[in-house]
Amino acid sequence: MRHAERGFTLVETLIATAIAAVTIGGLVLLAAHLTSLAARLHARADAQMRADRLNERLASEAAGAWAVFVPPADVLGIANGDGHELDFFAEDALHRPYAWAYRYDTTRGTLARYAYAPGEPPIQTEALGAFDAFVARGPFAPSALGDPTSGAYDPLFAGASVPFVAHAFAQMPNATGGNAFVVVRVRAAGVDRNETLASATAPTTFTVLVSYTPSPAPAQTAAQPLPTLTAAPASTP
Repeated sequence: MRHAERGFTLVETLIATAIAAVTIGGLVLLAAHLTSLAARLHARADAQMRADRLNERLASEAAGAWAVFVPPADVLGIANGDGHELDFFAEDALHRPYAWAYRYDTTRGTLARYAYAPGEPPIQTEALGAFDAFVARGPFAPSALGDPTSGAYDPLFAGASVPFVAHAFAQMPNATGGNAFVVVRVRAAGVDRNETLASATAPTTFTVLVSYTPSPAPAQTAAQPLPTLTAAPASTP
């Protein structure tokens, strides 16, 4: 006896098609989500690398500069009240003053490096980026490190007392050397970095004096008599 093969009804076909469409749509959305997540992670890792490299570069240049400062106006003559530019000052072996600056362009998101000297126009040497924000604040006196109300507070220095020493350079009126410091904040793709910069004229190490409990006095022992030394009689030939 032969049985006739039963085919799919229209309703079953529509249900199967709907399930397949939902499954495929879910897979497409999942793939898009994973692709977007991978792109965001890559962008964040790239931004973190850029921010870290910039901070390392600024710290290295500050270590060789005579002064690190935030000028009242940038190299293009625009007011720098928002701290979009950070400047460095030094002298060469012939005592000729020179300076360089990092100026942030908010419209392009890039940080341009300029070289300049007193009486000479600035020259752009390179552009770094991209960054979402760049702000330089300062100079701060060392006491700001121990002041919770300052923008440079560090709990490590809470209660510390450090005298403020400033040195003005006649060649560059806006540059101030000594132990003042500048705080730079850089943001890029969710990465937020703060760097404290001090010039080569500022001490970058500190000493902690610790008071120890005096050790107990050594136990008193009875003095032992020294042995008596006697000369041996000389032998006769």
